[in-house]
Amino acid sequence: MTEKEREKIYACWLDSVSFLSGASKYKLLEAAKTAEHIYHMQESDILFLIGAKGSERMKQAKKMQSPDMVYEMLQKSDIKYTFCNADDFPAKLRDIPDPPFGLFYKGRLPDSTVPAVAVIGARKCSEYGHCMASELARGLGMRGVNIISGMALGIDGISQRAALEVGARSYGVLGCGVDVIYPKSNQPLYEKLIACGGVLSEYPVGTQPKPMLFPPRNRIISALSDVVLVVEAREKSGTLITVDMALEQGREVYVVPGRCTDNLSRGCNLLLRQGASAALCAEDIICDMGWDQFLATGQDEQKKGVSSYINGKDLSPLSRAVCGLLDILPVTQDTIIMLLREQGFTETAACISKELVELELRGMIERAGGQYKLKDNIVLKH
Repeated sequence: MTEKEREKIYACWLDSVSFLSGASKYKLLEAAKTAEHIYHMQESDILFLIGAKGSERMKQAKKMQSPDMVYEMLQKSDIKYTFCNADDFPAKLRDIPDPPFGLFYKGRLPDSTVPAVAVIGARKCSEYGHCMASELARGLGMRGVNIISGMALGIDGISQRAALEVGARSYGVLGCGVDVIYPKSNQPLYEKLIACGGVLSEYPVGTQPKPMLFPPRNRIISALSDVVLVVEAREKSGTLITVDMALEQGREVYVVPGRCTDNLSRGCNLLLRQGASAALCAEDIICDMGWDQFLATGQDEQKKGVSSYINGKDLSPLSRAVCGLLDILPVTQDTIIMLLREQGFTETAACISKELVELELRGMIERAGGQYKLKDNIVLKH
């Protein structure tokens, strides 16, 4: 075992001491110079550096488990570990105001040389937010951009699933132990992230999700990214805390605009007034950041994979009109009939219903919950 590997074992033990703050760990490391020396420090020195509570916690941790025992338990669970002095510690985390001491992770760590975008937003998002998060993450992913988020319900999970669907890498930063799946409904996403990216956490293995743990983890989401993209956020939203952290870290902030009357878009529109950049599509971010040349190899693949062009001349007038009415937001059959009537079409409801079924079978539109929308990536050429 090399000296660096041994050092990682002792750092892992220190990082597994419950309720020991990151500031205390860094203070100990600064004084002792190595994690192994921290383990062998005199109790009086530890007491002087981090106080009675921290000293007692370390004392109890020594009695319970040795560094080797802690590290072996991680390996048995396929959990890896890195810390601030290790070569594989993400470079983007080193210079932020409050860097994590270490990271527990499954899968792999993000490559700091690859452009990354954090996609964040409301847990209870609208259909518009769902569509925009999916489209933007898919577009970024097709160009080779890593997608970072928190594996939460709503915008987080939607964007990460979309990125994974197009073969991109995505990374989830958890507000609990890396071995804890939260929410439980995201287990398939958790497993896919491990296979095609990674999940990571600064919290010790076994840490259960608590409200106070999520705001601190957001600084890691923004720090691992070059850009923070807000899809939907209320005027008073936890998402805006992440934006503040991103700005403090010198990250770029982009926002998806929304209607002025939508509560879920008020936070986004407020950010636009304060100077954030608008993102209408993935290319807005890629071009502004100067990634277009770096990611040029993925451009042809994106053009082939993201858009399927349908020649309107090959469709009947009714089919062409139906496709022209539909967008990424779904509408009911009654709405489609009403809009067709406004355009002068007199076909019966049964005829229009049959036309919708045929377009669905041809893979041009899709139905969900009794509503219809143009299928993802379909573009109608007139």
